[in-house]
Amino acid sequence: MQALNVIMNIDLSKHKPDEYGTYTLPLYSVLLEAEVALKIPSENGQVEKWQLQIVQKFLQKEEQLKDEVFQLLFEYYQEGLPDLRTQFGSSADEMAPIIDHIDQLKSLITPTGICIGELDPSEEAVGLLFECSWEPEHGLGILLNNWTVEEIGHQDLAFTI
Repeated sequence: MQALNVIMNIDLSKHKPDEYGTYTLPLYSVLLEAEVALKIPSENGQVEKWQLQIVQKFLQKEEQLKDEVFQLLFEYYQEGLPDLRTQFGSSADEMAPIIDHIDQLKSLITPTGICIGELDPSEEAVGLLFECSWEPEHGLGILLNNWTVEEIGHQDLAFTI
């Protein structure tokens, strides 16, 4: 059974879940271009085999997901920008600047985590977590379901999988 708890050459038995049963491990993400916290929920400290398989598939698919994730995130930001700029008033240039390229968007966000789903193994769900300049309180979340972007919104999206 211990073999099921080994991923990316990390033995989960050497880590302890938090009070909610979630394992948190450092991971460098190619997609997010940063080291982030990989969060894997467990039932009674046991991570399911299918959850580890999702992590491995995610690691294999990161590079091909990158363009789609950032393109859709850029479109999401652009769509909300007029309202954000009105909301922030004199702070708009700092909190929600006008940008015209994805690389500019990357300076407004800080990747913080990847959450692996716990609800349904048939839906290969992964949540991406960010801090962002325009939503400092609620952050930013991207829900990937079966390897496509399903939804972009507040960070709580990434925890509801």
